[in-house]
Amino acid sequence: MSELHNAPARSHHRSKAILAIAAGTALLIGGTGTYALWSTSETLTAGPIETGDLDLALGTGVWSLDGLVTAPATVADPAAVRIVPGDVLTLTQPLDVTLVGDTIAADLSVVVNEIVPPALASYITVDFASADLGAATGPNAFRITPADAGTIATTVTLTFSQTTPDRVATNTTVDLTAIAFQLNQAAS
Repeated sequence: MSELHNAPARSHHRSKAILAIAAGTALLIGGTGTYALWSTSETLTAGPIETGDLDLALGTGVWSLDGLVTAPATVADPAAVRIVPGDVLTLTQPLDVTLVGDTIAADLSVVVNEIVPPALASYITVDFASADLGAATGPNAFRITPADAGTIATTVTLTFSQTTPDRVATNTTVDLTAIAFQLNQAAS
């Protein structure tokens, strides 16, 4: 009889051991542990990259006025100028352009939408040019690359047509503060 009495105790210890092993296996499979299966990884050795830059700063501009009966003269204060038909007012403006990037291109332009009142648009024209950049790519715009960056000489010219009739455009304001230079990264 003593043999029969000991058998259930062994079976009970075996059940506890099996349950412990099953619980440990479940923790390894679904928990934080892992099986010892092979794996590997490699860190890329390319090193860091840097972003480029796009910036625009104005140098010191110089204004000049050329009239029908006067020689071109430097203008100290353009706000004091009173233009008349036949006058050409020119701003010589150096632009300090930063353009850094392996694939970057940008459009450099001058915005003059608000400078001339609509009633005068056919009598006063505004042109943007640069001897440093070659041909314009659009109205008052140039496409540039990092090779063009640095100090770029530009001119903005306001021409008051000498064919302006009668008293058209007398005592009218042309807002020079509305001239804005822009540098935008090209998208196409």
